[in-house]
Amino acid sequence: MRDIRTLAVAAALAVTGSAAFAWGDMYMGDGTNNPNSNMLVHEYHGANACPPGLQPVIAGGVICCGVPNAGAYIDRPGKVRRVHKPVVHVSKPKRGPVAVEGVKGVVLR
Repeated sequence: MRDIRTLAVAAALAVTGSAAFAWGDMYMGDGTNNPNSNMLVHEYHGANACPPGLQPVIAGGVICCGVPNAGAYIDRPGKVRRVHKPVVHVSKPKRGPVAVEGVKGVVLR
């Protein structure tokens, strides 16, 4: 009975410790990347209630006070497709059959 209990404790410790060994194996991202390092701050044309030296800017979709490092934010639509007018082909009137006088069946009147 004592041997079974010892084996059960050893098995429980082995199972719980396996997750700790695998912790460093997963991808945790690029440690050198800072997503906030180059945030574009667009100027906002609105009422200026900012302290002197600052102006309204849009940073991350939020209007706040700061110094812009990009141009004005423009919400451009997607690709605009041009509608071409249909091409109208003018057909020339068809000429009648060419028949030279004197050929069998041709009579000049």
